[in-house]
Amino acid sequence: MRSVLKITIAPLLSLFIFILGNGLFSTLLALRLHGEGASTFMIGAMMGAYYAGLAYGSFKIEKFILNVGHIRAFAAFASFLAVISFAQGVFINNGLWLVFRFLGGFATAGIFVVIESWLLSVGSTHTRGRILAFYMISLYAGQALGQFMINLSDPGTLMLFALTAMLCSLAVIPLSLTKTPSPEISPPSQLNFVRLFKISGSGVIGCLCSGLILGSVYGLLPLIIVQQTGKNSMVALFMALVILGGMSLQYPVGKISDFIERRLVLLCLALSTIVLTGILIVSAHYLYLLYVSLFVFGGLVFTLYPVSISHACDSLSDDDIVSGTQGLLLAYSVGATLGPFITPVFIKLFGTNGLYVYIITVGILLAVFLSWRKASVPPTQQDEGFVPLPQTSPITAEMDPRGEGDN
Repeated sequence: MRSVLKITIAPLLSLFIFILGNGLFSTLLALRLHGEGASTFMIGAMMGAYYAGLAYGSFKIEKFILNVGHIRAFAAFASFLAVISFAQGVFINNGLWLVFRFLGGFATAGIFVVIESWLLSVGSTHTRGRILAFYMISLYAGQALGQFMINLSDPGTLMLFALTAMLCSLAVIPLSLTKTPSPEISPPSQLNFVRLFKISGSGVIGCLCSGLILGSVYGLLPLIIVQQTGKNSMVALFMALVILGGMSLQYPVGKISDFIERRLVLLCLALSTIVLTGILIVSAHYLYLLYVSLFVFGGLVFTLYPVSISHACDSLSDDDIVSGTQGLLLAYSVGATLGPFITPVFIKLFGTNGLYVYIITVGILLAVFLSWRKASVPPTQQDEGFVPLPQTSPITAEMDPRGEGDN
């Protein structure tokens, strides 16, 4: 354990500091846009632009990193993010912000590819699972703690934008001071998405629906919380509960999926999400029930993606796991890009409950599809164990211990 931490502490610390700022910034933008009188469609479009940039960058940025090296690439991406984070606090213009969000997503993809390829290079078959666990802890802890920084100042001022820029700049320091040699990035695996869907349609649709839900949760849930409670100060706690719920239930849900057919687990997650989202609608005036509901809700929606990945991996050969996981990440990214554009239509029709009605609709569609697949396609033998992969970049697929085969 100590040796694993020693070789990963620098990139993980840089990641943690960066995610503190990233977690703060996504919530800050929703609150600032709401304060500026932006429509829910525009707020959703901002998050959609971010995920579009993230998806594009994830699959296109490796060549740049290979040319300049990991440390210089990380410094360039972090510095660029610091500049555009601060610029968004200075220049209040929706059109300009859409461009900034796309570019921010692209640069964030670069950050993830640098960190994940670094961790991949220092790990081995025997340590990769533990490294992935440390990575997930850094990711979720940074996201959760970053939410509480929203209470340090008024979202209508420049202070929180400046704080985000400072954190992006500080993230460069640990990686810049490390003595570990820079890693190499392997050429990306070739992807046949049509073949992937034929092999595991449930896995692909599960990842797509996970993106449809989480893209909207990150982008629009802070707005709904403010509209329901009337307090910006409640956003940090509620968003942190969702994220911590997602972190806490990864392992128990994963272990259950190792013993029960994963398609059935996915169906149960979809049905449970429908029920919990319905409870969120009626629990707005019951504070403690709302706390518990948000925590469990986070646990359900955050586990949809890794269980879908594991279900797909049950049907893939060892040689296909990396390219397959990259394809599933693409499905998630498409959902996360589209979700924030679709959700405002539901909010316009159903008011503050529109986000919840949208999530219920996605849950119903997923449940119907999984029920049909379960009735028409025989269950898959589960030879692969559950691995909680994050939805960040294609490099994560290569960190997946399942791709090692018997080596």
